Amino acid sequence: MFQYSNYNIKETDSFHPDDYPKVVKELADINNAIAGLSELHKGDIIVSFLKDHSLKNIWLSANPALTELFTSRHFVTTHLESLFESCRINNRFTEELEEYIQTNVA
Repeated sequence: MFQYSNYNIKETDSFHPDDYPKVVKELADINNAIAGLSELHKGDIIVSFLKDHSLKNIWLSANPALTELFTSRHFVTTHLESLFESCRINNRFTEELEEYIQTNVA
């Protein structure tokens, strides 16, 4: 199924959170909801699921509550997933987005 991308990321673009308020809001909502969950692999799970819809088996067993929330589609992640899809041609942008998520997941 074709999914319309909300973002037009060029090969020379950089990730700046202020340019993507809906992405920041989705991440903040996720972060608030998972504040009490185990810290084990939190950032890795979130980035991997949003980017590729895949999770390592070790993460599944290390943090089952968080993996269940993501695999059951508990969160609204439309903009996060769309931004990941849109930036596949720009490795630097992707890395900056991943780092932002990793840093802002508490």
